[in-house]
Amino acid sequence: MPGTVRALGFNTRWNWEACDYNERGPLIHLRREAAVKDFTRLYLIERNPKKAFDKWIPGRYTQQNPNVPPENQGRDAAIKYITELQSTPGMTYWNISTFAGNGDQGAFGLFHFRRLVPGTETDFAIMDLLRSTGTCFTDHWDAKNQVFGNETNPLAYF
Repeated sequence: MPGTVRALGFNTRWNWEACDYNERGPLIHLRREAAVKDFTRLYLIERNPKKAFDKWIPGRYTQQNPNVPPENQGRDAAIKYITELQSTPGMTYWNISTFAGNGDQGAFGLFHFRRLVPGTETDFAIMDLLRSTGTCFTDHWDAKNQVFGNETNPLAYF
């Protein structure tokens, strides 16, 4: 449907070419929710990290993962790394969910999913947290746990 952004089951009439750092107003929470869903769709479903970053992380990007070395910091390094990862044949994502809300440190969006790395049979539960300014994302944190299949809790990670 023209003018509709489809993102993981969430439809909105807002048709963005790019995010807006100055976005404000009574519907900002809905726009942030749509933003994180659309970012997730572009990133995981379309497997197009450059398009996701161009639309939702057009400027400053701070990688908060302590395991990422200084030479791999920044927007361009993140796009390069994710593009290489996404090119892995047979990489599978499922159980994808998203959330947007406010916390003590600002507004955030997150996406949570499972990823299977082909050839290794390594299954991960991953959560990416994005801080937003307006409808743009500026900071990133992540958490990753390996799923072995024999976890004591039958709901393990999901």
